[in-house]
Order: sequence, then C-alpha cells, then structure tokens
Amino acid sequence: MPKLNSTQAGAIPPLFILIFMVSIGPFGDTEYTPSLPSIAQDLKVTYSMVQWTMTSYLIGYAISQLAYGPLSDRFGRKPIMLFGGLAFILGSIVCYASNDIYMLIAGRFMQSVGSCCGGIISNAAVRDAYPEHLRVKTYARINGAFAIAPGIGPIVGSFIDHTYGWHANFLLLIILSVLLFIGVIFFFPETNLKPQKNALSITVLWKHYKKLLTSPLFIGYSCIQGFCIGIVYASLIEAPALVVNTLHLSSNVISIIALGVTFGFILGSLFCNILVKKLKLDALILIGLCIMMFACTILFVFKSVNIISLATLLVPIIIMFTGIAFIVPNTTNAALQPFPQIVGQASALLGFFQMGIAALSTVFISLWHDGTVAALIKDYILFTFLGFVVLWLNVFIFKGSDSKAKQ
Repeated sequence: MPKLNSTQAGAIPPLFILIFMVSIGPFGDTEYTPSLPSIAQDLKVTYSMVQWTMTSYLIGYAISQLAYGPLSDRFGRKPIMLFGGLAFILGSIVCYASNDIYMLIAGRFMQSVGSCCGGIISNAAVRDAYPEHLRVKTYARINGAFAIAPGIGPIVGSFIDHTYGWHANFLLLIILSVLLFIGVIFFFPETNLKPQKNALSITVLWKHYKKLLTSPLFIGYSCIQGFCIGIVYASLIEAPALVVNTLHLSSNVISIIALGVTFGFILGSLFCNILVKKLKLDALILIGLCIMMFACTILFVFKSVNIISLATLLVPIIIMFTGIAFIVPNTTNAALQPFPQIVGQASALLGFFQMGIAALSTVFISLWHDGTVAALIKDYILFTFLGFVVLWLNVFIFKGSDSKAKQ
C-alpha cells in the first residue's frame, strides 16, 4: 500500500476486518437455508411456516440499514458497528436456543438488525479513510467477498446440517459474530473523524429522502434490482425443500445448487464485463432480463413435461443467476449515479428496496409453496415480468424527468 500521511494512517482499517464485516451478513443469510427442511420437521411446523424465518430476517435488514448510515454519521462508525455486532450475537444465541418457530423467527429478526450493519459501515469507512486512488481497488475486493459469501453459506451449512444438525449452524454464527465483535474492538479504528451534528436532523433526512423518493428513475432501478434480489432469496429458501422433500436427495446436495448459483453469477459477471464498454446500462439490464425470462421458459417447459430432476432444476437456476449478474451492478450504478452528494442515504434506500421486495418475494413463495417446482416458476415469472415493465417505464416514460436530480 502506498505511504499515507499521518492524519490518514491512524484511521485506516485493515482490509481483512472490512471483508469480515461485509461478508458475515450475506454468509449468515444463506448458511442456515439447507436446514429449513430439518427445522420444519423438528419444530413440527409446515415448510411454509419455516420460510417466514427468512421473511422476518429480510424485513429487519431492510428497515435497519436506513438508520445505520445517519447514526454512524452522527456518533461514529465504530460504536455503531459494535452495536450491530452485539445485536448479531444476541440474535444468533436466540436462534440457537430456539425450540419454537416463533422464537426462531424473532431471533432471525434480531440477527438481521445486527448483520446488515457491516456492509454499510465498511463502505462508509472506505470513503472516510482510504485515499481516492485506493478506493476502487478496495471496494472491488470488498464487493468480491460480498458476492462470494452467499454462495459459500449453503455449502458450509449443508455439511453442518447433515453432520451435526440444524442448531449447529446457528452455533457457528454465534462463534463468527463473537469473533467479529472482538475484531472490531481491536482492529477497526474510528474513521469518522468529523461526526455530523445534524446527521439525525429530521429536516435534513427528509430533504434527502424526499429527493430520492420523488425520482422515478431511482425508484425504477431500485425496484428492478429488488425484483432480482427477491428471486435470489426465493431460490435460496425453496431449493432445500425441492432437493430434500421433492427429489428425496440428501441435504448435502443443496451445496450443488449453491455452487450453481455461484457459477451463474461468475458467468454473468464475465459476460457483463465484456459488454459494459460497448453497451449502455439499459441495454445490459435488458439483456439480463431476457436471460432471466429464458430461464423461466426452460423451467416451465420442464415442469409441463414432468421432467423434474436435480439437473432440470440446476440448469434454469444457473441461467437465472447469470441474468441477475447483468442487472445488479448496472441498476446500482444507474440508481446512484445522479446523487453524488447523498450517496450514503441513496445506498441505504436502495438497500431498503432490495430487502423489502425480497421479503415480499419470500411471502409469495411461502403462500405458493405446494411441494413442487410450481411456486418457484410463479415467483420467477412474476418478478421477471415486473422487471420488464419497470425498465420500459424508465426508458420510455421517465427518462428526462430526473434532470433536476442531477445537480
């Protein structure tokens, strides 16, 4: 790393703690999903009921991140990160001790309040402490960990569930959250050297959020991204039931689905990086949606001819996530680009749409769950179609109406 001046050097957090902070949340999102069938059986509830543990998590995640940005601007990054770490520890303990589905749902909500903190604080810390010429490389490394963590989660979780049972997955999260808390104490310096006294002012907050909420393009791109994230979480909570209850395979097989998801993301990212210099953002988003609709079509055909196997489930999922990899980075860029002065709040609101729509998606998948692949097909088609509709509105109706926001 290039030499930094003395004022910067004292506030530079090491890369490993930033990666740990940003990746533990998405890892915890997915690590327990292979245990969903086991939880339903052990707690004597329906699989649809167990899926509400993900819904409560996403609701807490969506709401909490709106608060962490302004709170860390006012009180500093480190104390807010310690609060988030403590909430994650307590939520994980409640989940581990759960012998009732409602206790588990509440524990997952507590987990989400803590786990969403790491991504927001790490991004803010990089903006605070790293010199401009190092930020892009640092963000790339952090975002790489953020992208890989959800794929690793089910692989680790399926092994633990198969070997030690579902409670052990939450024991692992207790250990990781305690290590994170200790790591933040000793290795994460305060990077917000100039706290903003008016950061929690209702007037200031409302002024900024009003600017975002009255931007049709921001809302549109945020929704398109939310539809994709909704499909991600619908896949993660429905796949274990399809593998274990429908295909009657071992929970270890869920790790194959997770590897397929990761492969799809990597494949889509590679193709997107090739095309990003040749095509505009909207064209790349359209390509992603077309790939997603192709996945919907393949899965629908397999269901129609009654050919459902691990391969016929895995192939459409890989294609679906290839399309999603086109959309997520480009909708993020399109949504945040017009708001350089309030990018922190814009990022928080974008995250709110992500997780809020994802929570809605898990509600639908729970209501539609019937032990077949039909629920996943409905979810895929609904949210892909809505993506096409909103993109059409953005391109042909709302373009130009946001000119005032680009100031």
